[in-house]
Amino acid sequence: MTYHFPPDSSVGGLRWAGIAKYLVRLGWEVSVLTAAPAVGNGAGGGAQVESCPRLWTLVDCYQGLRRSRGSSTSTVHLAGPSASSGLLLRLRSEVAALLAFPDVGRGWVLRAALRARSLVRRFQPHVVVSSGPPHSVHVVARIATIGRPVRWFMDFRDPWAAPLKTIWDSDPQAHIWLARALFPRLERLMIGAAQGVIASTAQLAEALAAQYPDAAVACVPNGVDPEWLPPPAPDPYPGLSIAYAGSLYAGRDLGPVVRALRIFFDRYPTAAQSGSKLRVAGQIEALQSLAFAQAVAAAGLDQHVEVLGPLPRVEALKLVSRSRLAIVLAQHQELQIPAKLYESVALGIPTLVVAAANSAAGVEGKHLGAAVRDAGDVEGIAGLLEHVWRDGSRQRAPSMMPITYDAIAPRVHELFADHRSEPRACG
Repeated sequence: MTYHFPPDSSVGGLRWAGIAKYLVRLGWEVSVLTAAPAVGNGAGGGAQVESCPRLWTLVDCYQGLRRSRGSSTSTVHLAGPSASSGLLLRLRSEVAALLAFPDVGRGWVLRAALRARSLVRRFQPHVVVSSGPPHSVHVVARIATIGRPVRWFMDFRDPWAAPLKTIWDSDPQAHIWLARALFPRLERLMIGAAQGVIASTAQLAEALAAQYPDAAVACVPNGVDPEWLPPPAPDPYPGLSIAYAGSLYAGRDLGPVVRALRIFFDRYPTAAQSGSKLRVAGQIEALQSLAFAQAVAAAGLDQHVEVLGPLPRVEALKLVSRSRLAIVLAQHQELQIPAKLYESVALGIPTLVVAAANSAAGVEGKHLGAAVRDAGDVEGIAGLLEHVWRDGSRQRAPSMMPITYDAIAPRVHELFADHRSEPRACG
């Protein structure tokens, strides 16, 4: 049970699309319940896919009305600070959070739960997996498995509530009273009912095991399906082509890369004249868009930055494949590893991970042979750009670690076949 699934463009759907595909090849029968639109036969990689579309809610109607009137939900009105205005803004945020509770799965949870109970009754699975975010999918799975002799595993691609204080401080949602009051209780209730918990990183698995010592916690890393990757690009971009294909939200910031690119161009003017560019593809939230535009303007790099907006997955992969360097951002996300890391490494494209060295993404990046630089190390990032430019090589470097889902699926097979569901490491 996963809210996202292909052809949904969200990267969150790729994890279980890949795992399910290779579990089928290992002899499992797999049925997927998702909010993604229905697709033709064979699109599930051998799995049965049932689409349960999300319904509109009052919040959707309100936001649609604002957009139709040319208003933006991200508009900021500048005014003198006052206690009353601060209180009003806080109250507005709390009310908005209540209307949007529990997450983007609102309008889907109840109808998905009814469909899920029907699916479990018909399919009679040995194992049920709910994969979040959105973590409301775990509520769907809990309702579907009540009174059923089936083992239920909660899959955490990202943290939900347990490490909220340390992980999501850069996310406005973490400062909403409703989230801090209800999410930890809801998470504890769900984990107490599940037979096992799966985390996508060793660091998240350790945090969950410490928070819930009675839970059986295992680690199953993200990966990439080699059959989904494009061939080597016959038409690489000119100059030093840098690609960032991913969302910009919360603490993710391309500013350090922009400032490093300015330093690099000052040292290598010929690189600037050869068509070198930073290309950005993906959804950008309002605050991040403003900060990025300001960083580009301050560096005087308007002619060397191209913002492409959200792209279909095939086009985003082609963008990375045609580039000399791929960027992965994981600032302020200590327990998470962006799935884009595995894609760029599997494509053989030199990859820079902007994250703390001891974070999950930093540690994994080193293991995979990517360069890791802290966001504050602008000079170090500039040095890496110089290295890639001087190297001049466009040959793909194969990954030295098993990061494909055909290698990961057997580990999931063993986990599900083991009725004890004992904690396991990611290694």
